[in-house]
Amino acid sequence: MTTEPRRFLVTATPPTTNGDLHVGHLSGPYLGADVFSRAQRMAGHTALYASGGDDHQTYVVTTAQRLGVDPVELAARCNDEITGTLELADVAIDAFTRPDDAYREEIREFFAGLYRAGGLVPRTWTFPYCAETGRYLLEAFATGFCPECLAGTCGAICENCGHPNDAGSLLFPESTGAGEGSAKEPREVEILVLPLEDYRERFTEFYRRRRSTMRPHVLRFVDEMLSRPLPDFPVSYPADWGIPVGIEGFEGQVINVWAEMLPGLRHMAEAARADRTPETPAGVWDKGSGFELVQFLGYDNTFYFSFAHLGLAFAHGGLIEPTAIVTNEFYHLDGAKFSTSRRHLIWARDLVGKYGPDNVRFHLALGNPEHQPADFTEAGFLETVRTRLHEPLRRITAELAAYTGRPVAAGPGTEALLDRYRDRMRRAYTLETFSMRLAAETTANLLVLLAARASDDPGLATAGLRVLAAQASPLVPGLASTIEDRYEDAAPGCVPDLSGLIAVTF
Repeated sequence: MTTEPRRFLVTATPPTTNGDLHVGHLSGPYLGADVFSRAQRMAGHTALYASGGDDHQTYVVTTAQRLGVDPVELAARCNDEITGTLELADVAIDAFTRPDDAYREEIREFFAGLYRAGGLVPRTWTFPYCAETGRYLLEAFATGFCPECLAGTCGAICENCGHPNDAGSLLFPESTGAGEGSAKEPREVEILVLPLEDYRERFTEFYRRRRSTMRPHVLRFVDEMLSRPLPDFPVSYPADWGIPVGIEGFEGQVINVWAEMLPGLRHMAEAARADRTPETPAGVWDKGSGFELVQFLGYDNTFYFSFAHLGLAFAHGGLIEPTAIVTNEFYHLDGAKFSTSRRHLIWARDLVGKYGPDNVRFHLALGNPEHQPADFTEAGFLETVRTRLHEPLRRITAELAAYTGRPVAAGPGTEALLDRYRDRMRRAYTLETFSMRLAAETTANLLVLLAARASDDPGLATAGLRVLAAQASPLVPGLASTIEDRYEDAAPGCVPDLSGLIAVTF
């Protein structure tokens, strides 16, 4: 069966540049978007994969303050670290951009245009103000308890349930970096907001049409949000870290970094287009471009992508809307959330540097927290990769060693069996049913089958290993390329030299 080529614009949430990527980060949108993009290209489709440094998060400021460094220098250093880690993990991102003057001007003009068109409106907002720090309590400058699920959280969004909050709804707010019980006073500030409730009918219709390409937790969140009046989304707030609004009457305010992210991702997508498909006309995020927008993100960011960004797209009128929002749940380390601030983590570059990208990618795909939290331990990682990747490969290559350079014939049922594998992998890679876990599990199962049958049916093992390399290349690109090279070097129909396939063993 043939299908028409599709064009995908794939994004992974820009990582906050207050640290390198830890294993929890890598297991989420960055690996998922990479596997999806590789799979689409393998199927003959176009895929542009974009992300970039999220330098304007207030967490950059609070981390820099804790470390005693300049936040600009911290962001620059972390951008370098993140891009280096992605490269080490064999994440083939087309563009990972950093904010520069042209980027900032593009963001300002985007929101100025929305304001001129009436898409953004002024609202009087009450913020607690901390005289000790000289800051309004918002984003990382505020801590408290979520008014929805009661978990401890920072301002703006709850990492636990994903629901938004503000300085007025956050329970028992405290000022980050101030003394315990520091004095706070309420101050009224006129800010710019996007009135999400104005788009209720459009949200409802959008999610009615897109239910098949949204993960269940996203749909549950959407239903929760639509069960009550939708909040105004602050597009500006009083702070000095970020992109100045540049609109008269809103001096001393910056653009909410989560609002910035929509036109920011559009900027990143254009960089990806120019790099991978320069023949494609500019404007890949514009309506009529023919691109389908597929966005990978952690569940905690769902509000911004499912309501704030979509609402901004509605207000703009000329942007494509997401075809799919692909979330992942939290990845835990030894039973607790990965945390940069608490230093409860394993740096992704350390794990990849020690064990190699294919081993790490295989394990993170196999145990991926697609629909519920998952737990990582280094001992579990070693055991999984040893028993489900290394040992079956060793058995296959050991059995086929006696046939190296000799022709072997595949039995009559070989192609039918391998077609089952191809079909299941096709399902795992298809947008509507995308699942790294399914792809990795199916690949691991085929490896065990081939290992079990290699001595009695070397033709099946020989044919199966080559098909596996082709189909599993989005998951383990280095291993797949090595296997394919060995087959290319062998005489047609003959068993290649398969010794030493795994670059890093343990």
